[in-house]
Amino acid sequence: MHKTVLKFKKIEVKAFKPKDLKVNLSIYFGKDEKEEIIDKEFILKNPIEIVNKILLAIKSKGKIIVEEEDDDILKNIYITRVDREEEIEDKLLVFFKDLVEKGKKLKSLKNAGQYMKLYNEIKVMKLVF
Repeated sequence: MHKTVLKFKKIEVKAFKPKDLKVNLSIYFGKDEKEEIIDKEFILKNPIEIVNKILLAIKSKGKIIVEEEDDDILKNIYITRVDREEEIEDKLLVFFKDLVEKGKKLKSLKNAGQYMKLYNEIKVMKLVF
């Protein structure tokens, strides 16, 4: 039996496009003690959908291609799991609810100073696990 444990490290905003409410994220995670990065772009609308897509993207990176066949059934079993998945999912949801809310608020701001302050806040947002 082969196990792959994926551990979230951090998520940070790399770029933000306020006109389209699009955000480019870098997702840092560990896969078998090696750090990997995924870059993804999302539209800031539905935080639950964003969290699900991130979890799916991370889990797909944990998949292993099996090239050998063996009579021993246990050698052909591959388990991929996210470390502390429920806790991670809750933290991601809170982070993205805040990000979506700030993005929507940014669209309605008319004051240039407040707009730039919120824009800069969004550009440097990150979540460290």
